[in-house]
Amino acid sequence: MLLDVNNTKIELRFQQYICKKFRFENNDKELWLDFKSEQESKEVFCIYCGKSTVEVHDNYTTKLIDIPIWPGFKQLLSVTYHKYKCRCCHKVFNEDICFKDPDARVTTRAAQCVKTLLSFGLAISSVSKFTGIHWNTIRKIHTHVMEDSLETRARLLKEQGYKPTYLAVDEFAIHKGHTYATCVMDLETGDILWVGKGRATEDFRKFFLEYDMDYLSNVKAFAMDMNASYNKLVEEYMPEVDIVYDRYHMQAQFGKEVLGVVRLNEARKHQELAKDIKEIRDGETDTDKRRKLKAEYNEEQKAYSTLKNSRWSILTNSKNLSDSRKSALNTILEEHNDLAVCYAMKEEMCRLFELSDPKEARDRWTSWFEAAKESGIDALVHFAELKQKRLEGLISHATHPISTGKLEGLNNKIKVAKRVGYGYRNDDYFFILVRYISMPHNFMLIPQKT
Repeated sequence: MLLDVNNTKIELRFQQYICKKFRFENNDKELWLDFKSEQESKEVFCIYCGKSTVEVHDNYTTKLIDIPIWPGFKQLLSVTYHKYKCRCCHKVFNEDICFKDPDARVTTRAAQCVKTLLSFGLAISSVSKFTGIHWNTIRKIHTHVMEDSLETRARLLKEQGYKPTYLAVDEFAIHKGHTYATCVMDLETGDILWVGKGRATEDFRKFFLEYDMDYLSNVKAFAMDMNASYNKLVEEYMPEVDIVYDRYHMQAQFGKEVLGVVRLNEARKHQELAKDIKEIRDGETDTDKRRKLKAEYNEEQKAYSTLKNSRWSILTNSKNLSDSRKSALNTILEEHNDLAVCYAMKEEMCRLFELSDPKEARDRWTSWFEAAKESGIDALVHFAELKQKRLEGLISHATHPISTGKLEGLNNKIKVAKRVGYGYRNDDYFFILVRYISMPHNFMLIPQKT
């Protein structure tokens, strides 16, 4: 043992508090330092009336957790302080403990140690294990830090007279099992303005009821995907704001629901034809015919494999394809008419999202939907019938070329935060953390993956 109670004397002072005694408890795994106040009543002024008519009303003792002197060994402080009573206003108040953190029963340096360890990327459970401080206390300390930073950030933007112009809304997973939350982002600053549990329409309604709508008075457009019914609430509460549907969700859905379906249908045709050829070949006795049927079978199998492996070539923008992949893709499209039509529609859709004239965008989007419905390709027709209902939101992209891309990028930060913390049992704390990690780095103190 580093310290021996029998032959070691100590004397520590923190302003009016003095420690001359220490002890070991819990099988010598805890070091206790006993502090006692030596402040005299004549030195104290009433915090209510400001007069010096103060006397000691009672003495109390509290426990504070300090930084451990070495790993696996707790250091705790037993602090005896005065409770004073004013003879003039008859009010009672406690003596201030100068080295106590205002938000938890830990020392100020222990609280600072917790904040530093969190900034180094440690999870709350790891910080708790190292310091001996309960995980819930660490969570409270971190919450206080985050709330202070969020308030400072909001005050700074308000002093600058800033108001958001473009917003985006999207959902993200909280836990496994289809538990989701909805968040709203200021696309100009990247700050998350609001987070709420759930992704239903009524869950999103809370944003409009809880948030300061005056702060959103300059908003011009709201970016979102087409899957949810967020547009109905924006139209209800912010009728002057344009709704812009995210181009990347639109393109991703087209790739999955149209190109993917048509490509697999074409591949399935080759596979079924290969099976039919194989059955005929197995029943054929003529050697030359068997050789010819085998060549046809191999050709159909090759066409099937080529289509199955062509997914990324079909989805990739034609400008980004290498010459060899572009040549292979052209061969596939020449041999499969339906797939070629859908691919051409995909390329045209990408060009439509580059338009900046709303009138031209309306004409060309209308033509695109009409051509899709006249194609006779079931998957393409179904896609066009569904998406044409959202025509105004697609046209708005020409005026406001925004997307939910930045918000999707934040989802990766959220996933990292969940991995670092091995999940979060307190949703309110997690939502504050989501807002916190969206701020600029000079405001941040957050566990990060290393």
